[in-house]
Amino acid sequence: MDKKIFNRLKDSGKGIAGLFSRSIPSIYRQDIAVKRIIYKWLLIGILIRLFFMPIALHTDLLYVYGRSSLITYKETIHWGGQILIHYIHAFFLLIFKPLMPYFIEVFDYQPDQIISWRLFNDFVTHPQVFRTLFLFKVPYLIFDLGCAFLFLWILKDYKKGLGAFKFWMINPVVIFATYIFARYEAVAIFFILLSLYYARKSFSKRSLFCLGIGAATRIYPIIMLPFFIIILGRNVWQRLKLAFWGFLPLGIVTLLARLFQQTGELEKLAKVPHADFFLAMQFPLRFLYDRMYVFVVIYIVLFLYTYFNTDHSFKNLWKSILVLLLAFFATCFFHPQYFMWLIPFLALVVVEDRRFVGLFAIQVIFFIVYTFQWKQWLAGYLFMPIDAFYFASLRSPFQIINQYYPADKFIGIFRSMFTGISLWMGYLVFKQVYERKMRRR
Repeated sequence: MDKKIFNRLKDSGKGIAGLFSRSIPSIYRQDIAVKRIIYKWLLIGILIRLFFMPIALHTDLLYVYGRSSLITYKETIHWGGQILIHYIHAFFLLIFKPLMPYFIEVFDYQPDQIISWRLFNDFVTHPQVFRTLFLFKVPYLIFDLGCAFLFLWILKDYKKGLGAFKFWMINPVVIFATYIFARYEAVAIFFILLSLYYARKSFSKRSLFCLGIGAATRIYPIIMLPFFIIILGRNVWQRLKLAFWGFLPLGIVTLLARLFQQTGELEKLAKVPHADFFLAMQFPLRFLYDRMYVFVVIYIVLFLYTYFNTDHSFKNLWKSILVLLLAFFATCFFHPQYFMWLIPFLALVVVEDRRFVGLFAIQVIFFIVYTFQWKQWLAGYLFMPIDAFYFASLRSPFQIINQYYPADKFIGIFRSMFTGISLWMGYLVFKQVYERKMRRR
């Protein structure tokens, strides 16, 4: 019996190894040394992820799985905003059912329920909290590793591919957003990278469709759609077809909502207060309703410049999106997990220009101070599953700073420096695009 079990485990190990091997493009597999480097950084990245998976928690994770549990455990149809992501979570909950039959005991969620301190405390002190958290984050691990391998397929230059792979695997923002803050950003980013892969291969319709799926799981990719359309399409007819494929996933979700007599996806998302984040920096002009939104101005200027100057290249595509996102983080309010949106595009630029490695490191330092405004929720509370009483009693950096200097001003100064460095990075990328355009003339 022991020998049979050993052989089964051995065969399973070979199967997993074979799966990872097939995930690596042949150009990387041909060189044993390169392949070993990939496995080395893959192992390092996985070990870091496995360390944080069972011990860190933010209440947002409970909201997401609470809504998804209504589908899996109570067999109700859920039509909240971004319903696709809830059904993805519900699918994994269905798989995990045999491994966590105690789920309802751990967390009994009701529709539109607010995560109270009591419910949060009951969850983190439950004897099975570590197993539950680990299983909750398994889907994120799958999509996260999928993102890492997609860099190898997008960048056929093995030096650049390895650089992007390593940058992603040990990136502190990726690890924080996915395994400490525990949000599903990796799901949308996987489809964005898949969209870039198809764009690189000149499969424009597939590219837009994948980007549309990304927007159906996390709405922010919708601001990228116009840039994909005008850069990948070379005339009006092509661009209309690409717009159709890009908006198709959202259209399907909206149609399904209508069939079940529910509010459509776009209507729900338009009412979410998060949409106002794009309008955070504004200047009132003379009259009551006469005001200017800074990000909207930057967006229009960048879009028009791209429209009239695009060379329809893959590099023009991802660099335009990178400038757009840097402008967003420079001028808009954002939740901490959003910072991960920038990482796939930064990964593409750091392998071309090493200056961005140092700039990103400084950016991360300023970002850490920016997160202090959330006080205990982004300090001790994140690690309450380890020891609820100890970590709940820890003072937050906000409280410590406030003893010596107004914490809001302190955070504001670092937020301003974060904005400054983001604008500088955006300028450097835009300059590269402009100079490349001048050389082609």
